[in-house]
Amino acid sequence: MSTSLQLAVVGATSLVGQAILELLAERNFPAARVFAVDVAEQDGSTVSFGNLELDVHMVDEFNFENVGMAIFAAGSAVSREYAPQARDAGAAVVDFSSAFRADAGVPLVAPAINAAELEDLGRAPLVAVPNCTTTPLALALAALLPLGVQRASIATYQAVSGSGQAAMEEMADQTTALFSHRDAEVKAYDKRIAFNVLPQIGELDENGDSEEERSVRDETARLLGLAPESLEVTCARVPVFFGHSWAVQVELHKEFDLEQVKKRLQAAGLKVVGRDQHGGYVTPMEATGNELVWVSRLRAHGKVVSMWLSADNVKAGAAIHCVRIAEILAGQSPLM
Repeated sequence: MSTSLQLAVVGATSLVGQAILELLAERNFPAARVFAVDVAEQDGSTVSFGNLELDVHMVDEFNFENVGMAIFAAGSAVSREYAPQARDAGAAVVDFSSAFRADAGVPLVAPAINAAELEDLGRAPLVAVPNCTTTPLALALAALLPLGVQRASIATYQAVSGSGQAAMEEMADQTTALFSHRDAEVKAYDKRIAFNVLPQIGELDENGDSEEERSVRDETARLLGLAPESLEVTCARVPVFFGHSWAVQVELHKEFDLEQVKKRLQAAGLKVVGRDQHGGYVTPMEATGNELVWVSRLRAHGKVVSMWLSADNVKAGAAIHCVRIAEILAGQSPLM
């Protein structure tokens, strides 16, 4: 593995960008230097990288010829404009945004599921990382594929951190305002999120499916080789700061042994919680701050297995997969 690799994290001040930097430091990513890069609004900012404080470079002034790899976590607009520039300069790009996920020519990778997609990509590859709501769900469904997945019905309960720091601050401000008997300002979402549930994330299409529902359905289907119509998805935003949850019902080809399902989930790296553990279920609060996908309320009804998933949307849903892809690509030197 190369130790001369220089790496840029674009969107370094975002929630996902900060988590990526934290994981890179914790896992001793073999980079000679790490650059923090972000948009002009973050000029003058610093971010933590292990014991270091990194000055934030402006993306419109950054020379990508200085790095062999760039991890993008700054949103689709920044990725569309600057990821091609990074590749033209010779850098491998790992992109956590919606910019390239639907592009058939760009591998969509969750390393625990389809790391083989990272082989033989050539110089300056571009790899898309799935939606943070997709990957934990896909990990659970992938474990059940050998049992024959017929259909799956999924309801998501998504934390406001999925919308970024401004949405979190707005929910906090709304909560304070309501306790103070003041009007709660609404900017981040169409309706108030504090003490509320919003059953729509993103714009609706002609069928009434939201942008987030299409994303989770189509990306999960692509990762697992399933027909999109076999997945029914409803996405809701809930007044939780961190941690997504999923209520999942999976219809299999035939009746099954629940203990076998449990073992398959565990073998896939998911943390299965029994009735005698953690009060019998795991909440977003308990899932926050770690890289695990937690499974609880596991049960069977005929051919249908039902489960409750919880995971830290920033760390377990997004950042760890960006870092693992970067580790794999770095191991396929030379990158520079």
